[in-house]
Amino acid sequence: MRVAFVYSGKDKRLVAVTKYMMELCEKAGCLVKSVEVESVTSPINFRPFDLVLVGAQVVSTFGGQISQEVVNFLNSATGMEGKRSVAYVLPALFGTDKALKRLMACMERLGAFVVDFEAVRGTKEAENLIARHVRRG
Repeated sequence: MRVAFVYSGKDKRLVAVTKYMMELCEKAGCLVKSVEVESVTSPINFRPFDLVLVGAQVVSTFGGQISQEVVNFLNSATGMEGKRSVAYVLPALFGTDKALKRLMACMERLGAFVVDFEAVRGTKEAENLIARHVRRG
């Protein structure tokens, strides 16, 4: 199974959780591609991937906004049509649900089929999220 992780590198906690999830996928025998949106210079095609996980940070306290870099990257990406995808954010005090809904809406506008979403608080939620979508090989 080929899995792509799209995430913002600005939040160190989000990077740590994403890297942990990537390790879990690799241990399960998946081919993993890491896409840190701030370091990408050209659009990426997601057609070769079986699953795309998109992580974003909640950037506003009450409005539930997600990082604009992730939105801009997704708008320039190709191959998301009909792609199984998962949205995840790190929970904030307020606005977590709104942020997840905004991230899913952005992904669905591109034609992605969002099969799951999660506010990942720590390693236990990360393990559960990966276990739901990646079977040990």
